[in-house]
Amino acid sequence: MDLKRQYPEIRSYSETLCQPLKTEDYVVQVAAFASPAKWHLAHTTWFFETFILHPHLKSYNLYSTDFAYLFNSYYNNAGNRVLRANRGNMTRPTVEEIYAYRKYVDKAMGQLLDTEPANDIKNLILLGLNHEQQHQELLLTDIKYMFGQNPLFPPYDVQTTLSYQEKNAESGHVKIEEGIYEIGFNDKGFCYDNEHGLHKVYLDEFEIEKGLVTNVEYIEFIDAGGYSDFNLWLDEGWTWAQVNHIKAPLYWHKIDGEWHHYTLKGLKK
Repeated sequence: MDLKRQYPEIRSYSETLCQPLKTEDYVVQVAAFASPAKWHLAHTTWFFETFILHPHLKSYNLYSTDFAYLFNSYYNNAGNRVLRANRGNMTRPTVEEIYAYRKYVDKAMGQLLDTEPANDIKNLILLGLNHEQQHQELLLTDIKYMFGQNPLFPPYDVQTTLSYQEKNAESGHVKIEEGIYEIGFNDKGFCYDNEHGLHKVYLDEFEIEKGLVTNVEYIEFIDAGGYSDFNLWLDEGWTWAQVNHIKAPLYWHKIDGEWHHYTLKGLKK
């Protein structure tokens, strides 16, 4: 694994994702299940500091003793932490200081990588990089949710796209035969622990569409009474829709009689 190349590439991508943001955008926590952009940037940095630099680089000094409390997520063995729902209350440390924290940790990580660390430390670094990539996905999800709750529906970036394929490449259905299938990780390289335990499962025969459901197709479902007919839902889903008064997918809004959906590029018809 080429960690000297991967580390700066993956770390810098987190900051690239934040380039369209203004300072005010970094702090907002719209809901308890979401996290501010500033917190994501700091938490992924705390991971490298706490589990790699502090125990494995002798010359390393913690950037701030407060950060272990502020930016721990759910690692009970690493100490106390701020409640998730309160992450948006942290107007301090500032965004500027979080970027300084990342720079401080990245410099130390460069020093550690120059020493050709042992394999167990390399594996920890690889875990940290995959952890950061997880948070890059969460970061975009939380940014979209934040802007999607803004009454102005501001675009995150009008040039961005998360799709390499705007239209379905295939149509029709594919048939999956009944039988016993293996699931779980069974290869070389990185995987998370919840992918371990290669095992067999039995599947009944079923069919599934080759392409994604389009917005046009889903509008037909809504207009046909899809959110008022319990026969089209499993019980748990129907209960969720009723309790939460769901009448359309998240980010869908009917404005002046026409459906619009919020994307990272802004509100679209």
